[in-house]
Amino acid sequence: MVTADEIRSFALSLPETEEHDHWEKPSFRVRSKIFAVIQPDGVSLVIKTTKEDRSAYTMMDPDVYQMPDSFQNLAFMIIRLDRIHPQECRNMLTLAWSLVAPKKVVKAFNGAISS
Repeated sequence: MVTADEIRSFALSLPETEEHDHWEKPSFRVRSKIFAVIQPDGVSLVIKTTKEDRSAYTMMDPDVYQMPDSFQNLAFMIIRLDRIHPQECRNMLTLAWSLVAPKKVVKAFNGAISS
């Protein structure tokens, strides 16, 4: 199981990420744009995505990726932290981060990883 502390540690390692309270829950943002929110249940993480990716992930593995009815018009989905592999979770956090971070920052980050 991926823990909230692991989420926090990894999210804050991504460039320009800051942690802020969001309705009494820890959220991770780049320039005030949210890309992840740890839920109080300890097993759910709301992450930014595209509607197309959300549809694919929730169909591919509905035990891990979920979309509540209230998210219908939002580009976010829920990841079950007790059912996702840690590396896959890190990949999903990085993808969510890349959707809100400035393109120049994402490009520099991806270039640093490739080197």
